[in-house]
Amino acid sequence: MESNEFYKALAKLPKSYFNQEGSLVGEITGGQYRGEAVNPVTAVAYKTTGTVYGTNKRETLRAGKVLGLNTGFTSHVYDAVTSVSNRGNTQVVRGKVRSALGV
Repeated sequence: MESNEFYKALAKLPKSYFNQEGSLVGEITGGQYRGEAVNPVTAVAYKTTGTVYGTNKRETLRAGKVLGLNTGFTSHVYDAVTSVSNRGNTQVVRGKVRSALGV
């Protein structure tokens, strides 16, 4: 999966996953995993594979690997979600994720 495909898949996620204003960490709203926390990478992985991954960096990288995402890109998305930095690529990725999610 390329980064553009990831953003398209992210835009197709149910809006109820990320319904908290301004937050890039959401939760699954239905099914047997209701209430589990997800970030953008783990949410797309859940919708694609049906497996729930945690929101820490190790689980996010695992979910990215399952999706076929580049490790560097997955790491940048994780950094953008956790607000590690407000500079450079992290800021760009955060903007693209917010745009795709509509938050």
